[in-house]
Amino acid sequence: MKRVMTTAVVAVALLAFAGAPASAATKHTRHHTTCKQIKEAIDGGKAAEDVEKDMHVTAAYVKKCTTPTAKKTAAPEKKS
Repeated sequence: MKRVMTTAVVAVALLAFAGAPASAATKHTRHHTTCKQIKEAIDGGKAAEDVEKDMHVTAAYVKKCTTPTAKKTAAPEKKS
């Protein structure tokens, strides 16, 4: 009986170990879309919704990339 249980435990462990790389290979890697790619697509005539679907990004990311950034200004000089 011990021999059967030991064999069963070893078999389950081998299946779990052998199956781990296969399941890791099927996971999706994160594809990072740059703001430059999004801007080029929108400048090319695509709607923001189409860019979201085609490039698999969120509406917030598209908005972040297309909103003009505030220019940084130098700190005012102190008067002596």
